[in-house]
Amino acid sequence: MARQERCTLKVEGLDCPSEVPPIRAALDGAPGVSSVDVNPPGGTVAVDFDPELTNPADLAGRVTRLAGMATAPLADDALALAPPADAPDPSSPTWLDRWGWTLASGLALAVGAAADWLTWLGRASDHAAGPLAVVAIGGYTVAILAGLVELLPNAWRALKRLHLGIHLLMTLAIAGAVLLGEWGEAATVAFLFGLAEALEAQSLARARRAVRSLLAVAPETAELIEPDGSTREVPAEQVAPGRRVRVRAGERVPIDGTILVGRSAVDQKSITGESVPVDKEPGDEVFAGTVNGAGALEVEATRPLRDSVLARTMALVRDAQSRRMPLERSIERFSAVYTPIAVALAVALMFVPPLLLRATGQSADWREWIMRGLVVLVVACPCALVIGTPVAVVSALASAARKGVLVKGGQFLEAIGRLRVLAFDKTGTLTLGDPSVVEVVPNGADGPDEMLRIAAALGDHGGHVLGRAIARHARNQQLSVPSATDYRAEAGLGASGMVEASRYHIGSHRYVDQAGLCDAAFHASIDSAAQQPGTAVVLSTTDGPLGWIRLADRPRPEAAEILADLSRLGVHSVMLTGDNAATAAAIARELGLTDHRANLLPADKAEAVQQLDAQLGPTGMVGDGVNDAPALAEARVSVSLGGIASASALEVADVVLMADDLRGLPWLVRHSRRTLAVIRQNIALAIGIKALVLLLAAIGLADLWMAIAADVGTTLVVVANAMRLLRPDPSGRRVNPA
Repeated sequence: MARQERCTLKVEGLDCPSEVPPIRAALDGAPGVSSVDVNPPGGTVAVDFDPELTNPADLAGRVTRLAGMATAPLADDALALAPPADAPDPSSPTWLDRWGWTLASGLALAVGAAADWLTWLGRASDHAAGPLAVVAIGGYTVAILAGLVELLPNAWRALKRLHLGIHLLMTLAIAGAVLLGEWGEAATVAFLFGLAEALEAQSLARARRAVRSLLAVAPETAELIEPDGSTREVPAEQVAPGRRVRVRAGERVPIDGTILVGRSAVDQKSITGESVPVDKEPGDEVFAGTVNGAGALEVEATRPLRDSVLARTMALVRDAQSRRMPLERSIERFSAVYTPIAVALAVALMFVPPLLLRATGQSADWREWIMRGLVVLVVACPCALVIGTPVAVVSALASAARKGVLVKGGQFLEAIGRLRVLAFDKTGTLTLGDPSVVEVVPNGADGPDEMLRIAAALGDHGGHVLGRAIARHARNQQLSVPSATDYRAEAGLGASGMVEASRYHIGSHRYVDQAGLCDAAFHASIDSAAQQPGTAVVLSTTDGPLGWIRLADRPRPEAAEILADLSRLGVHSVMLTGDNAATAAAIARELGLTDHRANLLPADKAEAVQQLDAQLGPTGMVGDGVNDAPALAEARVSVSLGGIASASALEVADVVLMADDLRGLPWLVRHSRRTLAVIRQNIALAIGIKALVLLLAAIGLADLWMAIAADVGTTLVVVANAMRLLRPDPSGRRVNPA
């Protein structure tokens, strides 16, 4: 199979769905191109291509040449995609470019309308109106020509492709009005269309700036520490792994790295969405784009800026914005059918009623019917219908990224809102993933604290996860942990060592049994521990057991509340685990779960997801992104608590909760449903207004200026409505399932 790469092209002036077909036509026929995703709200085109057959520069040149829109490849560095929010966008038109011809058209229209009005007054007063009529026609003509400066080239390109785009439809409407002698109508349409284009471009530019401001967290420079201790400022992308940088209080961390010197609270919400800064100390990892608190830090870079978590996240956000949701594709298919039907209706309205009237011997006002048809021609533009969905998707994805929830495409955002079931892996997802001491039962005179001290001394020396957990628990209890000597690991049985001049052993029940040190009472006691969740380890001397310590994986503190919240949203939660039935049942009871499956191998989890999907409806899977791969692949949407440092989660899952916080799940379900609700509102608004204008046109109550004004207003309203998704739902209300 041919190797595929993806590049992103920046297209100047791409801010309307009507500009998408020429871009697709230019790229679909290019050698090596396998897919094209056009993103009007972002002004970009994502292209998957075979690098042996073409390259980004050739693809950009092809769009420039065939579609007539200046195009250039974006830099490979993902951080270049999010310059400061207030930085000018070099590919965007200037204020004069955007508004110059529209203002000229508006001024000329005002002159023409004033002269026309004065001419009408002159006729009413029986004065000569010849010069004023000339001024009126001249003003209207200039207004039309100024409006056609940008309209006509686009219409010509559409005509060559036989594409019924908005520019061709508007040109035909203006030409028809001129031929009918309706100079004022023609000039009004030319001006209003130019105004609509300028306002729409400005609204989308504002949306782009808002998205950029959410992601514009990449620092530009770093204070590099030289081997001799001196410092100098360098571009952040020049800091190589292994080099040290100084991060002063209040500054952004310029690279991913490990703290060598200093302690501070670091604000990570730009990546994880966490509202509270995280305390950091030597040995902890920090990430590019996060904000240092009050303490100065020295950080050793662990990866170049282009490979940082921030860069990978931003690249994935950019790719996500170019992936369309199924609802968006449905709207595009509808508009592709709707526009030709509306044009055919316009032509029929122009000619069929007059011909029928003439055939029945009645007089027909051709001018009236042609004007009605021209109104329908204007209404045939699907801009407002099509643009509302991509703006909503881009806004919703950017808002989710700001919350530390990385959604890899509009299709997954839509799918989350339609889920009926969420299946959860247990270990590391619903639980913390690390064993904790939950019970200490002495067998003699020594109390639990003395047992913990001795067990922790042995645990410090070994690499076993249970030993480390016991040592950590003892120190959390403020116990003084002695040192162990002559440490010996015994495979399958545990380990032994000298602690305070006595030899102790920590390990399995089997060791004390084989050594003949286990009496009936202790045997019954340890058997009772085996019926509980987790694992029991025995601490013993050469004389007999001192007692046992049970360790178990604990539920995440927020897990029960999150599962209850999902239930209130109508999402059924199921726990899937490879643990035994007793452990699974105990954890499920603690979490308030009524549905769990135990003793599952990875393939069994995938089969369980299949069954849940077939029986209860669309099912998603929440796991760690690695050992749950079969189940994650089987689910409608895969969600990973991959953590900000986990590259595997960023690659595997459809949705990544960057802060390892389950609280992002209910928020995401609500956010997805809110996004779908906004899109439905936009569709209803666009179709409703167009249907109303079509009805008014058919009965002769709509003029050309009314049609274009309705189209302008609807487009601006749907864009503004979609941009509400850039901010969280202020009411916090719950949206009913779709």
